[in-house]
Amino acid sequence: MKQWGMAVSAAVGAALAVFLWSKPWAEWTEAELLPPEQVSAPAVYRADVRIDPHAHTAAGTLSVRFVPGDGQALFHLYPNAFHESADLSGANWEHILGKQRLPGGIRITGVKVDGRPVPVRTLGKTGTILQVPLEGAAGRRTEVEMGFELRVPYNSGRLSYNDHALWLGNWLPILAVQDETGWRLDPYYPMGDPFYSGTANYHLRVTLPDGYSLATTGTESQAVVTRLRPQGQSHYEVDAWNVRDFALVVMDDSYRQTVSRVGETVVRTWWQEGDSEETVALLHDVAVRALRYYGEQFGTYPYREYDVVKTGGFFGGMEYPGIVFVQGDAFTRPSGMGAAVIAHETAHQWFYGLVGSDEVREAWVDESLADYAAMSFLEDERIAADGYIGYRMERGKVSEQYANRGLRVRQPLDRFPDWKSYSDLVYARGAAMWWKLRLEWGKERLHRVLRDYVREHQYKEAGGAELIEAFSRAVGEDAAPFFDYWLGMDLEKRDEAEAWMRSGRPFRIF
Repeated sequence: MKQWGMAVSAAVGAALAVFLWSKPWAEWTEAELLPPEQVSAPAVYRADVRIDPHAHTAAGTLSVRFVPGDGQALFHLYPNAFHESADLSGANWEHILGKQRLPGGIRITGVKVDGRPVPVRTLGKTGTILQVPLEGAAGRRTEVEMGFELRVPYNSGRLSYNDHALWLGNWLPILAVQDETGWRLDPYYPMGDPFYSGTANYHLRVTLPDGYSLATTGTESQAVVTRLRPQGQSHYEVDAWNVRDFALVVMDDSYRQTVSRVGETVVRTWWQEGDSEETVALLHDVAVRALRYYGEQFGTYPYREYDVVKTGGFFGGMEYPGIVFVQGDAFTRPSGMGAAVIAHETAHQWFYGLVGSDEVREAWVDESLADYAAMSFLEDERIAADGYIGYRMERGKVSEQYANRGLRVRQPLDRFPDWKSYSDLVYARGAAMWWKLRLEWGKERLHRVLRDYVREHQYKEAGGAELIEAFSRAVGEDAAPFFDYWLGMDLEKRDEAEAWMRSGRPFRIF
């Protein structure tokens, strides 16, 4: 197995690990926890986890430091959506999980607040929310510690495994967002990406058996790797700064990697022996060029690593900060759709990653922008994608039929009856809206507004209101009618939408 980062001897590495992982957090300063080039994040997670790829389990401890807004902390336990008792019936669940499934879940033990044990309870039908009391802690820095035991479910989703890899998406307990409406305890819907999270810093130590590789949200090229020869294991100590989640993939020795650089960012594409060499080369090239293109168009990518990893799954691709999961079929045969998937998921590093949004109530914000950005990249870089742009535009046009059914682009996930309507509205009509604006204004003007939007809201959360404000400010006129027509399916506002677009055209001198 090729080791990343700095390999140290077992003796020295063990001593270093003891120092790094036994020091109480109360003794760490902010400067020690945060590199000087990074801005402070609202929460800091530290986890020590041991993964058994054969048993499909992960167990360890998690500590979270943050400043609570009230007398409780609420954590999402997303793996419990796949508990034995969960009702996962129906076409929408079957679409994302497939027909062959095994249950899984996460068990929490030994919760402490600032070193003191506290009683906790789980909420929801299958315990997908952990409620931790924080008596007297509101407004001051607090540490919550817990043990956890994860049993990875088997299905076609974001958290699963196959014979060669184990991919962990939305697996760690994560603080729920507390916004102006209160605590956001949205369930794991069988539609879209039902997640909403703020930025945080992560410090993970992952222990794996020898013979396995690791790709994560963090920067493995700067990881400390400690080989424990008697045990046949290795520790990987990985950091990630200002990210919205921490995902990872464990891979056996059938995996290979192709590596390039875009500026200061290492781009790795993980594939398997037996995959189409031509296809792998194409997909890696798309990842590299897309990262460079989006950096030029929407602002510099601030992270030091980006991993594109072959996994199983229904999803084509699934985005996480610094890493994307790509359905395995994309690597085995030449297809323009694989290029489109990687272009789309890479765009999410800006729209979801850098600028967060409410993916439950406003899925259109990140999905429409990511899909438009992918279309722009494919067009400008002249990459064939099996008619991807034409298909999106055609579906965006026919999507007006959904208005008669009371369906809208800007509606919560639980309002979409099926994946077809979700795709036609959120992806196709949303992306078609931005493409129409590009045709009317020109790429440069549209991208300048989006670049300013990213710069203003980087590492924060921004929703539809902020986008409308940005475009109203750019034109000097209220953009609401334009968005009402396209996203609210208020078809009577077509003329107002067209008039607003025309008023925003750049001046031309002939």
